[in-house]
Amino acid sequence: MRYDRFIWAASLQWSTVAQDAPAPYLQVPSRRQLNWQRQELYAFLHFGPNTFTGEEWGRSQSLPDVFSPTDLDTDQWAKVLADAGMKGMVLTAKHHDGMCLWNTSTTTYKIGNGAWAKRRGEAGLDADVVRMAASSAKKQGIKFGVYLSPWDIHRDPAMPKPGLKGTIYDEPQIFGDSSPGDYNALYVQQLTELVTVTLADGTPIDLFEVWLDGASGSDTVQTFNWTGFRDVIRQYQPNAVVWGHQGPDARWVGNEDGFTLPTNWHTISRTQDEPHYTGDELEVGVRDGRHWTPAESDARIRDGWFYHAEEPSKSGAALMDMYLATTGRGVNFLLDVPPDARGRIADMDAGNLQEFARLRNATLDRNVVMSGMETSASGVRAGNAEAYGPGKVIDGRDDTYWTMDDGELIGWVEIDLGDVYCVSGFVVQEHIALGQRIGGYGIDVMVNGGGYTAVITNGTSMGYKRIDLPKKAVETSRTRLRITQANAVPLIQNLQVLGTSGNCTLE
Repeated sequence: MRYDRFIWAASLQWSTVAQDAPAPYLQVPSRRQLNWQRQELYAFLHFGPNTFTGEEWGRSQSLPDVFSPTDLDTDQWAKVLADAGMKGMVLTAKHHDGMCLWNTSTTTYKIGNGAWAKRRGEAGLDADVVRMAASSAKKQGIKFGVYLSPWDIHRDPAMPKPGLKGTIYDEPQIFGDSSPGDYNALYVQQLTELVTVTLADGTPIDLFEVWLDGASGSDTVQTFNWTGFRDVIRQYQPNAVVWGHQGPDARWVGNEDGFTLPTNWHTISRTQDEPHYTGDELEVGVRDGRHWTPAESDARIRDGWFYHAEEPSKSGAALMDMYLATTGRGVNFLLDVPPDARGRIADMDAGNLQEFARLRNATLDRNVVMSGMETSASGVRAGNAEAYGPGKVIDGRDDTYWTMDDGELIGWVEIDLGDVYCVSGFVVQEHIALGQRIGGYGIDVMVNGGGYTAVITNGTSMGYKRIDLPKKAVETSRTRLRITQANAVPLIQNLQVLGTSGNCTLE
């Protein structure tokens, strides 16, 4: 039965009492995970001694004097990213080299002991780069996060450090289970300092993500106290998502190339404390897994993570392709944009980010669907259109959805556009607050006023968001989303139709 415009009468014998909302399906996101998922696109900033030595992992163990930006401007970082439509930035407060960018009390190996920081201090200027960057992010209205490498070359006895011998930086080698001392205690202290930073305006730091990288280039065995690390973050930054290889809050996407496979589930069945999945396994996830652990794609605007002048910068078009293969498949996109030796985002990178933003806007800011358009559906939960009708997919809200009765696993929702449009894309969203249910969908359009003869696109896992851009635009006045497979009654939160008014222009 069709429910065009949902003008109900008692004679239709539909229930006037709303059926209870669908029960959550298996695992569901926490509030922090749901808020994080909505950020969608944000930046990684790899910055530190490697920026000046040309390295990636900092094995040279240079003295803190090597950190010598000529024009450090964290406000420029935040403005470039905000202008490009990025929702936040995650800074490498300590990378594998072990040199800290904030004024830590845990080690002498910090930029605060270098000549650059001392000159800043003498001039009455702040030299705590973490505090500076966090304050700049707040000023521009974007989120801020930190990366704190668990592996620490500076403390690892297996990593040579001849240049530090006899200096104040020749510190005890406590990294490793067989080494004297307690590296986990050191790490907890560093983590506690970071999550309790006070900003330039006197307010406490507010983190949206903490990155706990598991990479290591050493044979030294160090058993990390992941539970203790997480407890510190939860205590001081309860709204921050903790990223790890497989959680607890967000997982690696399985590669560093800015893509995920067409099928990607928000759940897996192992924790960070259990044997690690392979990259290929993480690219897909586990349908109906035991833990809600959505993926994040960490990728680079240049070949390396740190700035190297000789490396090319990816074009706006290349970044757009990466965006569609990550955010367009329900995976958050963390794009590395490393500041250069000046301490600024390079002009070429900034320009390519602007072009990326222009392409995104040109693609996505063309939703022809407007609230109030005529909608219909194959069924409505308890017949209650006010609560669960198809109009909910076009009301622009993230707390409403179209759904059917329990046990109805396939169905469709249709939008009458009211006129002919040249349609070139679709955005669909599942209401993941109650779990990920859908394993198959298709989108059709009506051509030449006839039936639904054109299948424009189809997919498997829907999840938080899917952006589908068919190879060829089509003229239509009516479109339909079909759910072809679901493990529980599907919930559709949003359906956008991307296009322009009128006929498609012939090339």
